Amino acid sequence: MLIIIAIMRRIVAILLFLLTACSGATTPESVSELPTLAELPTLAATATATPVTPSATPSATSTASASPTVTISVTPSATITDTPTPTATLTPTASATPLPTADNEGLAALAALAAVATVLPPALLPTALPVVPTPITATVICAAPASGGFGVLVSNDPALNAALGCPLGGTISGSSAIQGFERGEMVWVQGSPSSIYVLVNSGRYMRYDDTFNAAVDPASGGEVPPTGLREPVRGFGKVWRTFPDVRAALGWAINDESGGNTVEQGFERGRMLYLVQRGTILIVIQDAGSLTGGTWRWSAGSP
Repeated sequence: MLIIIAIMRRIVAILLFLLTACSGATTPESVSELPTLAELPTLAATATATPVTPSATPSATSTASASPTVTISVTPSATITDTPTPTATLTPTASATPLPTADNEGLAALAALAAVATVLPPALLPTALPVVPTPITATVICAAPASGGFGVLVSNDPALNAALGCPLGGTISGSSAIQGFERGEMVWVQGSPSSIYVLVNSGRYMRYDDTFNAAVDPASGGEVPPTGLREPVRGFGKVWRTFPDVRAALGWAINDESGGNTVEQGFERGRMLYLVQRGTILIVIQDAGSLTGGTWRWSAGSP
């Protein structure tokens, strides 16, 4: 705008200068025509003069607007200043924390009392304690205790008593045989029918009826074992050859069968067998709902 105004002023000045020059050099007739031409610049000048005044005002306004612009840039600063305002709000919250401090002391006292009160009534302890004597109670319910050394083992080991249950009758004496294998043992116990226990070193056992018949079944399968090992024969051999999982679990025999007497007692969920040739008690505990498998272990003692 300032440039346009300056140009307009120059044009007016030039026109005035030309008019003045022409007025001095021309004839009166020419002078009478000039005013007609001069009226156009006068109108233009008047029209130009009118915007000149307002244009000065806008320029001042623009200058003034520049100042507000700085003020506006300051306004965001105020806005940024507002951001800490929440921080200031947090500060009162922190200052409010000391107010409950007095209450915390009371709470601490209550907590101390609660701790003492918790010690006084140990409600949980009586509930847990009866759980331990439960197997002993089961022993008392049994019609008759286990016999001799078997009874000693059961009374000294409530967990064993709970696993086996109550004894079923008294002890039975008979014959037995045992043979060692690479990864376990086989035990034969006389009975009706006789039983063969496959004891795997993993702690698992499997029980099979002894179906060996010397009049029908071959004593040996004719297999050639590795050097230093043996092929099981008779009842052990028949089970070993008939059931591949038994052979895979035990491997080859490492010695010959060893026979002797045995004393056994049956329980609700297993048996105890004392093998004279071994001098220890074999304990077999049946899996729930099973008569042919479970866990086993040897235990020192006698019937």
